Amino acid sequence: MGAKKGGVRFGSYYPVNSLIHRLDPRAKILAMLIFMLGIFMVNKFWVFGLVYLFGFIMLALAHIPPGKALSSVRGLLVLLLFTSLINMFFTPGEQILWQYGPLHLTMEGLVRSGLMLLRLVALIAFSGLLTFTTTPIELADALESLLKPFQRLGMPVHEFAMMMTIALRFIPVLLEEADKIVKAQRSRGADFSSGSLKRRLNSIIAVIVPLLYNALKRADDLAIAMEARAYIGGEGRVSLRELQWRLTDGLALATVLLFVVFLFVSHWLKWGI
Repeated sequence: MGAKKGGVRFGSYYPVNSLIHRLDPRAKILAMLIFMLGIFMVNKFWVFGLVYLFGFIMLALAHIPPGKALSSVRGLLVLLLFTSLINMFFTPGEQILWQYGPLHLTMEGLVRSGLMLLRLVALIAFSGLLTFTTTPIELADALESLLKPFQRLGMPVHEFAMMMTIALRFIPVLLEEADKIVKAQRSRGADFSSGSLKRRLNSIIAVIVPLLYNALKRADDLAIAMEARAYIGGEGRVSLRELQWRLTDGLALATVLLFVVFLFVSHWLKWGI
C-alpha cells in the first residue's frame, strides 16, 4: 500500500511495505531508545557524519523520503537557532575570536554550538522513524508488552501504554489543525512575522486558543466514544494479534546496539574532531 505524495507528517504512520515496517514493534522501540541514547555520546563532527549516514540508511530501508523526515525540523527551527546562539556566544574558551561586552565568540563555543545543532537535528529527524513505521495499535501492544514486568508493582501498564499511544496519535492531528488555523488567520490579515511584539503575541494567541479548544473537544469526543464501547482499561483484555519476535528483529536490534557501542567508544578517541 503506497502513501500519498507529500503526505508524511511528523508522528504519522507512513503505510508502505518495507523491512523496517515488518520488524517487531518492540524491537523498533528498543532500537530507537538505544540509538537516541547513543547520539548523546557523540562529541566529534566526523562521528556525527556516520550517525547521519546510519540514519539515512534506516530511512531508505523504511522507504521514507529523507526530505519528509527532515521537514519536522522546520517547525523547531527557531528553538534550534536560539540554542545554537546561546552555546556560541556564552561558552567560555581560551581562543577568543570576537568579543563585545558580555558576548564573546570562542572556538570552543563554535565547536560546542555545531555539535549541539547536529545532535538536536538528528534527534528530531530520526526519532520520527518509529512512528513512521509503526501503527498506533502496534505501539500500544509493544509498550504494554515491554512494561508488563512493572504490572507486578501495581503500575497500570495498559492504561499507560494507551495514554502514550493516543498522545502520539494526536501529534499529526494537532499539527494539521494548527496549520489550518494559521492559514485561516492569515487570510483574515494576521501577521506572525512583522509588526510590534504585542501585535505578534495577539496573532499567536489567536492560534493557540482555537487549537486548545479543538484539542479539548477531541479529547472529550474520544472519552465519550471509549465509554460508549464499554472500555474499562486493561482488565480482561486480549490482543487480536500476538507479537512474535523473529530472527530479523534480533539482528536489527543487535546492529543498532553494535553501532551505539562504537559511538560510546568514539567518545574517548583522541583523534579527529
